[in-house]
Amino acid sequence: MSKSYRKQDKSMSTIKDVAKYAGVSTATVSRVLNKKGPLSEKTIQKVNEAVEKLAYHPNVLARSLASGKNNTIGVLVPSYDHPFWSELLQKMEEEAKRKGYNVLFTCFLGTLEEKQKALEYLISRQVNGIIVCAYPDSAFWKEAKKKFNLPVAFMVNVSDCDPSVISDDKQGGLLAARHLIAKGCKKLVHISGNLSYYKEADDRTYAFVEEAKRRNVDCYVYQNTIDITKLEELQKLVNKVFYEQPDMDGMFLSNDILAAQCIAFALSQGLRIPDDLRIIGYDDIYISSLIYPPLTTIRQNYRVLAETALENVLAQINGEKVDDVTVVPVELIERKTT
Repeated sequence: MSKSYRKQDKSMSTIKDVAKYAGVSTATVSRVLNKKGPLSEKTIQKVNEAVEKLAYHPNVLARSLASGKNNTIGVLVPSYDHPFWSELLQKMEEEAKRKGYNVLFTCFLGTLEEKQKALEYLISRQVNGIIVCAYPDSAFWKEAKKKFNLPVAFMVNVSDCDPSVISDDKQGGLLAARHLIAKGCKKLVHISGNLSYYKEADDRTYAFVEEAKRRNVDCYVYQNTIDITKLEELQKLVNKVFYEQPDMDGMFLSNDILAAQCIAFALSQGLRIPDDLRIIGYDDIYISSLIYPPLTTIRQNYRVLAETALENVLAQINGEKVDDVTVVPVELIERKTT
């Protein structure tokens, strides 16, 4: 190892510093780092020791400019606060790393200006493709795909935005209705998602309501247009439902956060769960099994959703054709609230 090397600030180490410290050429360092070409174990050890000693990190941006490939997928999300997105994004990053890709997340509130800024941010980082985990403006994304020739995949089911990957929400609504009715419920209440935006919210609600109608069971629907993080406003909606439907015996909520609030309110009113009221949530976020009583819910398959969305983008990057819509099955997880 070269003794003439003069130690400097490790945070500023370059590939030349590594080469000098190891007593080899920069080309040799590059071959070691990229695991290319025949190299002796002694050379590999010297380079790796130099890299560790100098805390050297390759300049990913510079390498991407040289190679024209960044190995990074951009992901647009509506919120980091919603547990559903948090769990989905974790699975997405795990899968991306397995495939040799990095993931760059950015959040936007949904306005056109926010979309534009988020898109520009990802483009400036030279991402290879984008996964949109939020309500997409189809005209906006069609123009963006054409302008930047960028592979895009969607995580919501909106007409003429493809390819998309979604959970089988019709199946979810059907499973919830059949389960509550099988448990003897005669008056059902469903708090839906925002029916004006998401097709899956409509599918979920439609399937639930139609199954109740087919079984001659009363069903009342309340639409929730409130952001999931605004707990006080959500509580007002929950209070309204319990006040207007005091004799309901079964509830199906569009997400587990709402379900948890309904459980808490019901217990505070002296209702016994599941004897007086049976409750089903949607998503199966990790807290669903931790609350009391543990929540019966419709589980979305986070890993398959994440894997499929990522595969849709990677296939487009490689010039392959993908399905317009991929529907991932859901399952009912029965716990103590039913």
